[in-house]
Amino acid sequence: MSLYKDASLVMIPSAYKDGKLYSIRPTDGSGDFAFGRGSNLAATRVDVNGLIEKGRENLLLQSNQFDTTWYNSSSTETGGQAGYDGTNDAWLLTKTGANGGIRQNNTTSGVQTFSFYAKANASTWVKVNNLGSSVYHQANFDLSNGVLGTIGNAIDAKIEDVGSGWYRCITTYDTTLVNIDVRVADSDNVVSGTSGSIYIQDAQLEQGLVATDYIETGASTAQAGILEDMPRLDYSGGASCPSLLLEPQRTNSVIDSEYFGGSSWSKAAVNITDNNAISPEGVQNAALITADGTSTQHYILITSSPSAKTISIFAKMGTQRYVQILTSGTANALANYDLQEGVFGNEGSATTADIEDYGNGWYRLILSSSDALTGNFYLNFVNSLAQGRFAATTSSGTIYVYGAQIEASSSYPTSYIPTYGTSQTRSFDFQSVSGLSADVFNNDNLTLFYDFNYNANGREGSTTAYRIFSGSSGLGIKGTSGTARILQIFGSGDFIGSINFNAAEATRIKVALRVTNGTCELFFNGAKDTETIDVSAGAPYNWGTTQVTASSSINTSLNQCVGFPTALTDSECIALTTL
Repeated sequence: MSLYKDASLVMIPSAYKDGKLYSIRPTDGSGDFAFGRGSNLAATRVDVNGLIEKGRENLLLQSNQFDTTWYNSSSTETGGQAGYDGTNDAWLLTKTGANGGIRQNNTTSGVQTFSFYAKANASTWVKVNNLGSSVYHQANFDLSNGVLGTIGNAIDAKIEDVGSGWYRCITTYDTTLVNIDVRVADSDNVVSGTSGSIYIQDAQLEQGLVATDYIETGASTAQAGILEDMPRLDYSGGASCPSLLLEPQRTNSVIDSEYFGGSSWSKAAVNITDNNAISPEGVQNAALITADGTSTQHYILITSSPSAKTISIFAKMGTQRYVQILTSGTANALANYDLQEGVFGNEGSATTADIEDYGNGWYRLILSSSDALTGNFYLNFVNSLAQGRFAATTSSGTIYVYGAQIEASSSYPTSYIPTYGTSQTRSFDFQSVSGLSADVFNNDNLTLFYDFNYNANGREGSTTAYRIFSGSSGLGIKGTSGTARILQIFGSGDFIGSINFNAAEATRIKVALRVTNGTCELFFNGAKDTETIDVSAGAPYNWGTTQVTASSSINTSLNQCVGFPTALTDSECIALTTL
């Protein structure tokens, strides 16, 4: 639109880094938004490929410097060797006595995956002998044939051929670690020899069920993906352009959201195979659930789950078409889901159901209530959309599952929060820009435009969703929680007034706020509201110290924010806000 050439502030989500979202204007960087969320990697987004993207961290130190924080035990390490990646960053690990190898102390806990690259030299076997919770978690790898040997106390182990004789050796387990231990082996599970050598490179320890792309570390751990304070440019629903996802603080109380074979999940007449299929994350960490063929109830459940308001889980049809989500403590809390057609039925009177398409046959199944859902959370096999609670069925069918989530404080689902042995909290998203130069907004005449998606219960509490202000004077957009879903425009010093307009849940909204010589007017989705607000009591608006901010209690996706130092005409505001 040609109007954008007249704008003094333009933020369209595109370029970003951890802690910052860049604006297109001003060009001197003064309009860039500072962004914050918290101090962990609990946030996710849907990336440009339609896949769930997480934050990742290599929990090892000196991940490819094996003569530093790594302790040698009857071994020597020689760097500068030809590596799997075309560099000379590999190491020759030579043992000089029985049980020779290297180790690094580590005290992380939960579901973890350890990986490294290895190649045969004088020896053709390598053994991982990680100590955790007073138990050795072992895996042996044949570097001449690319096959697994003896495995002990591991969730999973893999050996992946990466070419030129190199393999990535991977072990996954659920424990509290004491150390990471790699030993040159003489044969399968035999380390008693006093000589031998292999090449190694690029070790990584990370939370989760799979090994992801390698992250180099030095004296501290290193991260990649969605970082603590990284803006989440989200492509949900197959969007071609991203929007900025802004959500309230939420906790996933499911302690193992992806490890369905773990002890936190109970099973009845089903078998679980973890790491069986490609998940909505795009990696092989989805579980296969197979019914045992008997005439009974077939389900998985979380025991003693806390009171919840929203339960969700990703599921994909194998040969079983229908499943049911229900809770044991609330009689009418249930819904049935058709994994072939992507619809739900038999929705309980105490709950609201939904199903969201995540592509490649995956759906997010959702069960919500404005009241607490008590008791255990079941995912049950059923015969049809109409089947009742806990009905028995004869089934040997299969489904795939990933990403279970229980949110106690929200009657709608928020973005997925992964967990690996303990509940996890994602802090709220917050963005602001301050110290704008005086020519960005005029004291008496300005226009502020927001384009955003008003998600379920788009605002909670009393905090403003979007606002522009200086000191105690300002203009902004609010939305009420609950069923009314009303947005408000306000002027403040003391509260001056508001214009109310209906905004349906899960709709795109374009709003322009125009101030002309102390009078504020509203344009909403291509129409001008008849009400006005006298905001002269708040003037002059020393906009030279303006902040444009999004608050801690909103649930929206911001498509753009544009400010003009002039009051646009009616026709320009209507054109700007037309969907």
